[in-house]
Amino acid sequence: MRINSKLGVQHATFDGCEAGEGLAIFFSQNADDVVRYRFLVKAMIGEGIYQVGIFYSSPPNIGGASGPLTRMIGGAVCPGATSWAVDVSAVDVGEGVTPETAEVVLSSSRCFTAPIGVTRVNERYTYRASNGTATLQVLAGQTLKSWGVVASQGVDGFVETDALPIITVPNGFTVSAEPNSVAALSTIVFTNVDWFVELMESA
Repeated sequence: MRINSKLGVQHATFDGCEAGEGLAIFFSQNADDVVRYRFLVKAMIGEGIYQVGIFYSSPPNIGGASGPLTRMIGGAVCPGATSWAVDVSAVDVGEGVTPETAEVVLSSSRCFTAPIGVTRVNERYTYRASNGTATLQVLAGQTLKSWGVVASQGVDGFVETDALPIITVPNGFTVSAEPNSVAALSTIVFTNVDWFVELMESA
């Protein structure tokens, strides 16, 4: 199915005798595409259509985390599913949505090994690092795996994330976070610290 980034929510389906409890989602973009997309995955079971999960995609070429243009980006498993639907929409990251086209292909079978629910596959690793004061936004398609800071500038440092208390980092001390400690689409503000973050982009 061909989609257009400017057309809002677009609906892809897979049904018929070939549909089963497992779903694979393939996505194709051009090398210079920059749009990130939201995928809402739904399954039809005997009682109706139900949401299985949501995930986000990243563009194929992002700094040190470049990837293939056509790739499997996610899968889903729902026991009892007899057909599937995926709602795809472009995400505005604050600068408007760039006009682009992309392609979504769905494949389904009764054979599966993935965990129940929606899972991203073939994620790409990247990181950011700097010092002083900076604001980092976790974009759609990015998952923040970990972050760490050290207050080495002769003053106390601070870390602030959405809806959480400000973390004070005393001068000369280090603070690090557990994986997945910050929700997707969050903003982190680093003040007076040397910092790094580890990120996973979608396939």
